[in-house]
Amino acid sequence: MMENNHNTDSEKHKVQGHNIQEDELQNQVQDQEELYNLEDYDEEEETPELDEPERRKKTGMASHRDSQERSTNPKGKRKRTAGDFIRYTIMGIAAAVFIYSAYMLINIYLGYKEGTDTYKSIAATVLTEEPSAQEDTDADSADTESFHYDHDALLRINAEGIGYLSIPAISVQLPVAQGTDNDYYLTHTFDRKTNGAGTLFEDYRITGGLASSHVIIYGHNMKNGSMFAGLKKYLTPSFYQTEGNDLFYLYTENKVMTYKIFSVYVSEPVSDTYTYNFGSLDALRDYAGSMKANSAYNTGVDISDTTQVVTFSTCTSDGSQRIIVQGTFVEENPLED
Repeated sequence: MMENNHNTDSEKHKVQGHNIQEDELQNQVQDQEELYNLEDYDEEEETPELDEPERRKKTGMASHRDSQERSTNPKGKRKRTAGDFIRYTIMGIAAAVFIYSAYMLINIYLGYKEGTDTYKSIAATVLTEEPSAQEDTDADSADTESFHYDHDALLRINAEGIGYLSIPAISVQLPVAQGTDNDYYLTHTFDRKTNGAGTLFEDYRITGGLASSHVIIYGHNMKNGSMFAGLKKYLTPSFYQTEGNDLFYLYTENKVMTYKIFSVYVSEPVSDTYTYNFGSLDALRDYAGSMKANSAYNTGVDISDTTQVVTFSTCTSDGSQRIIVQGTFVEENPLED
């Protein structure tokens, strides 16, 4: 019995020892787990807080604000500022001005071309291509071409036509009209089409047409050199002194009249230059003497016995004054049929 008890006690001691060992193992495990938990806690405590961009990178998540920024500013482009708006506005205005200027230049060019083509067509209708001989009966008469002029053909184009002007020195061969005012032919060609080149025209207030004692003919100083633009060359004495440059011709009906330039100058828009309808030859000659005194240089032409004066008037380049070229009648010759 004692032996059994001893065994029993031994078994109890073994069980108890085993239990103690298990308890110790469990305690060690718990201690180890607590240690691990403490280490994890320490790592979390020691880890610095990440800033917002880094946090987004770590998490791989984009906020709603990021989505909005990406939708309104794709590919990271910067936002437009007020300076950008002003710059783009200025660029737009500059482009519009350029386009408008180009449009206007094209229209001006087309206007010039239309005017030039119109007068070429009229010349082909009114003047023959082959010149006919002109009888020279005076020493002052020009040794130049005389065209066969068809006055009826001119009137068929425009009933207000009064003749044809030729100034060989500046390559002028143009029809002349006389209307009912001094405005219409500033903006209409001889065939009555609207064009900036206008028409050479006699002052409507002058009676007698090309037979008047003082004929005043107006024309534009065109920038392309057409119409009366060449008159400014006469302001240079050497140009006038070139042989043949001092003469011009007026064709009308069945005759051609020759004139010699005696005065060249610049006048104000309103001056004694524009005096017309003289009542006597003496009054005309007094006028011619005054105009010769205005000349920019001495032409040496005697006008004491003049019977007719023809005045050409055109604007200066800035339009503030008038270039005046005046000629005195030399002779009249019939045109051959």
